[in-house]
Amino acid sequence: MKTLFAIQVAGALSLCAPTFAQDESRREDESLAEELEEGYEDFGLLEEEEGLLNRIRFNAFADLTLGSEWGGPVDAGQRALFDSFGTDPHPLNTYGDGFNIGGADFVVTMDLTDNIVFQSEVNFQVARGVESDFEVDPERFFIDYRHTDLFNLQAGLFFTPIGYHNRFLYSRAWLMHSIQVPDLFEEELNLVPTHTIGVNVHGRFDLSGLEFGYALGVGNGRSVTPTENQFARDSDGKEITALIEWLVPGFDEFTIGLSGWTDEIDTFQVGAIGNSVDTTTAPAISEREWGFVPYITYFGDCFNVLAEFVSSSIGSDDLLGGTFELSLNLKENKVHPYVRYDFTDLPPGDQGDYYGLRLDGTTLTKHYIPEFSAGMIGVNYDLSPNTRLKAEYVRHFDGVREENAIVIQVAWGF
Repeated sequence: MKTLFAIQVAGALSLCAPTFAQDESRREDESLAEELEEGYEDFGLLEEEEGLLNRIRFNAFADLTLGSEWGGPVDAGQRALFDSFGTDPHPLNTYGDGFNIGGADFVVTMDLTDNIVFQSEVNFQVARGVESDFEVDPERFFIDYRHTDLFNLQAGLFFTPIGYHNRFLYSRAWLMHSIQVPDLFEEELNLVPTHTIGVNVHGRFDLSGLEFGYALGVGNGRSVTPTENQFARDSDGKEITALIEWLVPGFDEFTIGLSGWTDEIDTFQVGAIGNSVDTTTAPAISEREWGFVPYITYFGDCFNVLAEFVSSSIGSDDLLGGTFELSLNLKENKVHPYVRYDFTDLPPGDQGDYYGLRLDGTTLTKHYIPEFSAGMIGVNYDLSPNTRLKAEYVRHFDGVREENAIVIQVAWGF
């Protein structure tokens, strides 16, 4: 018996065939269906029709915000720098006085065999520092070979396995209690490498009665600028990542982790903020990057804690940042009041050689990257298992943003 999947493929192909070739097309379709059936038999996947379709899963995430800001920029000098040399007309993840859509994120997962999984993810997003630009970003595209608890192998494009936010909450407003992804893990800044093209070994193991998780990866290094992924032809330094986390016994979801990365970055000397050079004639530079990300996550019956800290350096340029969030679980875990604090601290002066670089053709320009320091207080309510409504007040303590903001967000996921 042909599987439903094979019949659907054959039917779709026959619909595309011209009338004069219907008989020949039908024979080709039947042959293809038989080949698909034989292939699934070889891998032991020929089950009931629903069983095969259940191997394909589709998920999506989206959100809409309504915000208002007031009070003037916290630091007028920094705001003047941003207005003159920023990468966008507006700071990232600011709300103005109106509606904002973050875009929609689509994930497709296919169990190719019982232990090989393919996953792809595309984000149709609005550029968060402008008003009308729309982007299509490939987020993930990988094969995951799940061998044992101890050893699993991932290959392709995936979220860099560092920290917690970057692995689990990227483009996932529905999964977050608060509203915005920290600037530290915002891909339009890429202060840390948010994506990797390469391979990653991951798993869990027991040591002296304690359970640990780990990940070890190697991939293409950072590109000439922070915001460009090196999808191919990275002949120079490779990025190496490592993560170890302790699953604290006696708790369902209590993790203490340490992760880090290193890379050799090849780019060009640009100099001061506002300078531009031509990459065909500019002097090349090569600098070593080191980064460390300790983190703690606890998700309990009454409250939740998420704390993450970043310390990294490129050459002699140091970057620090962190995020801390405490939330409560009320009303049968449907209502979650929370408080949160985020900060980023870039190198002083011209912010180092790398973080502000952006490339346009062969023109490489150093832009001003605003720092972030803000406290947030808010509450969210789960309207349904797939819909979360949030209200948040933001008080900025430093940087280019308005002193105050209030934001309402509705986020979906399925």
